Amino acid sequence: MSALSRAAVEKLKSPLAVRVDFHEEIGSTQERARALARGGAPHGTLVVSRRQKSGRGRLGRWWGSPLGGLWVSLVLRPEIPTRFAPRITQAAAVGVAKALWSFGVEARIKWPNDLLVAKPGDLAGRKICGILAESGVENVLASQQPAGAGTGDHRLEFVLLGVGVNANLDPEDLGVYEREVATLRSELGHDVDPTTLLGTLLSNLDVELQRIEDFDAVLDDWRALNCTLGKLVRVTRLGKVLEGRAADLSSEGALLLETPRGVVELFEGEVEHLRQGGT
Repeated sequence: MSALSRAAVEKLKSPLAVRVDFHEEIGSTQERARALARGGAPHGTLVVSRRQKSGRGRLGRWWGSPLGGLWVSLVLRPEIPTRFAPRITQAAAVGVAKALWSFGVEARIKWPNDLLVAKPGDLAGRKICGILAESGVENVLASQQPAGAGTGDHRLEFVLLGVGVNANLDPEDLGVYEREVATLRSELGHDVDPTTLLGTLLSNLDVELQRIEDFDAVLDDWRALNCTLGKLVRVTRLGKVLEGRAADLSSEGALLLETPRGVVELFEGEVEHLRQGGT
């Protein structure tokens, strides 16, 4: 099993890696991708680092990114209307989940952008992968700007898609002691070839991203792979807390939350799974 390298990534010949920006260590692949995108980097620019010093997830949360994980960010310039940009999170989650299943890891999607694994009886599951999609609209970066949120006819300049997979390391190596986490090593009992993992990931992402305009098919797969729908959940959004049943996704990927006051459509939020009858 060889270490991930620029030459190995380039040999993949992936349409999502037409330009490879490889690092042994970097602050954040997402920040690097943002700078490259603003500098005109083409669609399919892939930022890869063997280690991140300042990896972040949604809401700016620090996430451990040591040697052994797969830490990548993509610069995408999809030819889609701006209002379709939020679809990329769901499409990417489906692609990454399918990639992990191909290695024997039964990953499930927690809305909006985490992949979890769970043992029978587990309530919350353990995070094995995180996804972060941010869109650049007319030089203004908007993290997962909700569809219809005043974008009008603004031009979608780029999308940054960050994916962090806890791969060939132990859960304690991540240094995230306040949350339950999992790794490919802990689930499979062995390491996987990092280049093969990246190649499989890029291949599945490419397929799913090409289905953005056929979004019903993506949503069908998302529903089949998810662990959120049908659950009682608590959603924290914009400083407010809502509780209800996660009923379904809308046609644009928003979570439809059934509450005592009616159905609420959510494009973003932090979800906590609750036990039946509350927590």
